[in-house]
Formats: sequence, C-alpha cells, structure tokens
Amino acid sequence: MLEVKNITKNFGKNKVLNKISFNVQKGDIISVIGPSGSGKSTLLRCINRLEEPNSGKIIFNGEEITKKNITKVREKIGMVFQQFNLFPNMTVLENLMLAPVTLGKLNKEEAKIKAIDLLGDIHLLDKKNAYPDNLSGGQKQRVAIARTLMMEPDIILFDEPTSALDPEMVNEVLNMISELATSGITMIIVSHEMNFIKKCANRVLFLEKGKIEFDGTVDEAFNKKENKRLNDFLSSIMH
Repeated sequence: MLEVKNITKNFGKNKVLNKISFNVQKGDIISVIGPSGSGKSTLLRCINRLEEPNSGKIIFNGEEITKKNITKVREKIGMVFQQFNLFPNMTVLENLMLAPVTLGKLNKEEAKIKAIDLLGDIHLLDKKNAYPDNLSGGQKQRVAIARTLMMEPDIILFDEPTSALDPEMVNEVLNMISELATSGITMIIVSHEMNFIKKCANRVLFLEKGKIEFDGTVDEAFNKKENKRLNDFLSSIMH
C-alpha cells in the first residue's frame, strides 16, 4: 500500500531523516516512537508532502507520489496534527464540509449529511454550530479527526494527536482512535502513549537520530527486550 524508500531530509546541515525505508500494508496500525528530535514528525510530513524529501521515493498504491499533484495525494493520505488546525472562523459543521466540497468530492448537501452522521458517531452533534474556540481540546481533536474522515482517506497519519491536550482529555481522543483501529483503517501514529500503542498498534518503528533502529511487532518491542537502545528508551518513558 505504502512504500517508503531511502527517504532523506535535511534542514540546512542537519540530517533529520537518513535513508528511511519501510513498507505499510493495508490495515496496518504502525506506531512511530523515539526521543524528541529523532525525525518522527518530519517523516509523517514527508509522507504527506508537507515537506519535500531531499532524496528517496514514496510509493503509494503503486504510484510514486513524490512526483504527483500534492492535492491528489492529500485526498487519500489524511493527517491529524498536534494543534488541531481547525479554521476558527468556521463552525464545526463548516470545518468538516470544507475540503470535500472545495475539492468537488461532494456537493454541499451530501457533505452536510455526511458531516452530521460523523458528528453523531463521535457524540458531538450538539456542537455542529459551535466555533472551535468554544470547544475543549479533546473535542477539537475529535472534530479534526472527523474532518479527516470526511475525505475517506486510505491512510491516516497522526502526529502526536494528544500532546496538546490536558491529561483528562487524552482518553477521549485515544478512545476514538482505538475505535478507528477496529474499523480497518490504515494508520501511522506518532505517540508517547505507550499503553495505547500496546493496545492498538500491530507494529512499532523506533527512530533515533533520523534512522530506524527497530522495526517489529508490538510484542517484540515491549516484551522481548532484544534491542538495548529501544529497551532503554521504553524504560525511561514508562517510569
């Protein structure tokens, strides 16, 4: 479904990604973990073409998307950000309807029906006419996820979706992502929520200094203890 081949990304003299390669199969839920500055967010941004790699290829559904129209790429590769990125001058309903109507995927009435259905599914229908500033952080992030779902992407990238939330709001967002995981949607998730990763992911990538130092199952990552650097990282973050 997705193949990342030898992706390198530099910011000036700083090599943030150093020949990153991995494959994603349909239905995979891959968690990307690692210390701050290891390149996790940059990797997601390269996959979604928010950053252009200096070298390497990204192949999605058989096509090299490093050479494709960015808008078309983003229709099928959704992204959920740390800071929600909702339009503050639009209601919740308008935020959800904007992309599919603007890109011609749905007319306004179709988009409205779909948005209302999604808001009902996430128990936020009563907020459809509210503006983002009147929502809690957890509600904003759930709306941001619903907005991504409006485009029916083949894969969703989550860039630390709970890092900007107060602790009591984290679970409502993680629960929503957990429900998505059971629906079969392919996801790549950058997160520090290790208990959530154990529960939802089927694979773990551990990045350090722009390189993949571990690529294996959740069981191998958390229980087999064979990779000393990964083991040290997990010990430090889970205690």
